[in-house]
Amino acid sequence: MPFLILAILIGIETYGVLQAIKLIGGGYTLLCLFGAAVAGAYVIASGGITTLRRVQQSVARGELPAADLFAGLINGFAGLLLILPGFFTDAVAISLLIGGGGIRKRLGEKLSGQMAQARPDLKRPVTLDGEYRRKP
Repeated sequence: MPFLILAILIGIETYGVLQAIKLIGGGYTLLCLFGAAVAGAYVIASGGITTLRRVQQSVARGELPAADLFAGLINGFAGLLLILPGFFTDAVAISLLIGGGGIRKRLGEKLSGQMAQARPDLKRPVTLDGEYRRKP
């Protein structure tokens, strides 16, 4: 099944690139594909740093970083799709970057629920209060 999906994706991308070559020419098509790859690398690099910073701030506040992690994962996946040559994957990546808010929110809430079960101490800060004495 994954092989069939990959074969269909390759067919769609090849057809799209060939149609773009017929429509705008080979040089402009290569320029578009190269520009998309550069944009994908930028999305991955800048998104990774931003996600790391947000996750650190969430953990420092004692909150679950699930939403931030998932937003970073979606941005990374969109960057990877931009790097892959082809116009169909570029369209999917742009839709994830621009209109992926609903997807991010739904899946982020699901991931947040799973993380809350695994680490209930991150829901709110846990403070232990007590006294101690040293034994002589």
